[in-house]
Amino acid sequence: MARSASKARRAFYLTWPVKGSVENEQYEHLYINMVTAFVKKVIAPKTRAMRNVVQFVREALVNNFRELDRWFQLDEDLLHFKPSPEQWNIREVLEHISLTNYFLLLIINKGTRRALARKLDGLILMAPHDYEEKFRQIETVSSKSFGWVNPEHLEPTGIRDMEEVRALLKQQFAQCMYNLSLLKNGEGRLVKTMMTVNDLGKLDIYQYIYFLTRHIARHQSQMLELREQFEDSEVLI
Repeated sequence: MARSASKARRAFYLTWPVKGSVENEQYEHLYINMVTAFVKKVIAPKTRAMRNVVQFVREALVNNFRELDRWFQLDEDLLHFKPSPEQWNIREVLEHISLTNYFLLLIINKGTRRALARKLDGLILMAPHDYEEKFRQIETVSSKSFGWVNPEHLEPTGIRDMEEVRALLKQQFAQCMYNLSLLKNGEGRLVKTMMTVNDLGKLDIYQYIYFLTRHIARHQSQMLELREQFEDSEVLI
């Protein structure tokens, strides 16, 4: 009896019924149910997690670049205001952001091309269990308490036409959004590039783009402080 049961189990796993038979339909139905259950319990949550990451980064881009554009609509006196000669004014801050975006996008664009070249049809890319921790580390970049020394090539000239800077920022926003649209299924995790700022280590493309938004947020706070100082100076006059 035991040997017969063993043979029956082997027959179940190794034999596929004739196409079109009742047994074949039962096997197919069982197989479909098993695959569907696996996708729902294992694959779908992790796939959704990566899509949530893409959406999270997309929202950070939209919100930060929208706020940036509003500065160009403000009074020229405010944009030129400097609390002291060694400090940047808002014009210079906006120019600096565009310069930093330019160099970050060189890395992001190159990484996007490499990720697409490595992409395999049907490959499912999932976030590791500690993936969110790296985003929390990147978040510290936007804090005023974080010290940041700008290299010379990121120093603003202060004479750049503001309409040119505004147009450039819009182009950079469009480029970031385009990269995300190409990497909507998690492909951005296929390439990592070293980020020395704050010893962040290797970042994937989504994390690099998020770093770009945190750098913008850092200077948004700086410009808000400049506006407050300008308004205070106006009261004193």
